[in-house]
Amino acid sequence: MSFLNVLKARFLISMKIYFRYPVNVLMTLFEPLMWLSPFYFMGKAFSVNGRIEGFEKYTGNSDYIGFMVLGFMVSAYVSMIFWSVGFSLKDEMRQGVLESNWSSPSNRIALLLGRTLFQFLATTFEVILIGIVCHFAFGFTVNKNILKAISFLLPGIIGLFGLGLFVASLVLIAKEAGPIVDITNSTLNALSGMAFPIKVMPRGFVFISMILPMTYVNDSIRALLLGQTPLMPLYKEFLIIVISIFIFWLVGSYAFAKVERKCKELGILGTH
Repeated sequence: MSFLNVLKARFLISMKIYFRYPVNVLMTLFEPLMWLSPFYFMGKAFSVNGRIEGFEKYTGNSDYIGFMVLGFMVSAYVSMIFWSVGFSLKDEMRQGVLESNWSSPSNRIALLLGRTLFQFLATTFEVILIGIVCHFAFGFTVNKNILKAISFLLPGIIGLFGLGLFVASLVLIAKEAGPIVDITNSTLNALSGMAFPIKVMPRGFVFISMILPMTYVNDSIRALLLGQTPLMPLYKEFLIIVISIFIFWLVGSYAFAKVERKCKELGILGTH
């Protein structure tokens, strides 16, 4: 019950802060246009009679803008987890309340996840808006396998929360969130095929990509919603995604607990 109370309190705080800045919603309407328009017109430049043959050889069809939009949606969840967890700590360091908050009997993971939980709901709302905007702006459409795609997406997001704990431990050590979040977020999105098929990369990078569960989240969602050719049978991709939940949470929780204990011993928990 105390764990749920902490989640609720942090959730409400994050919700109040979010709605104090309504420009966030307006930004959601324009952001996909700013980021995806160059790719949309680049795809048009390389298409012949509506087909992009080089792209089609890697993916199984020529729906380049659908490939990009779905990658953009998944990357929104990746960024949400890393930024909300990382800056949750950094903001409290800057405000001078991290050490006092953590002196309470509240569960540390609940303090982090409470803020991230609201950001997850806000990001889901923003992803829906992105789909609507891209439908009218770029002709983005998907088939009826939305519920199946969600069943692949949700375990991937749960696993990412565990990876977010590992990022949080790095923030506690470095006392800075921006560079750490930028590096982990950009690297994960790039290697998991957010903006391009992973098969176009050199073999060594493809090997790394095949280890990352987010590669299979991107791949399975595109296979289900766009009919593109998956890297492997979807049931194997789902199994990899589910297994990653336990691996990420074990590694993330262990790293976070160890770093927190070390920071307390050195007396640098609340410094920045």
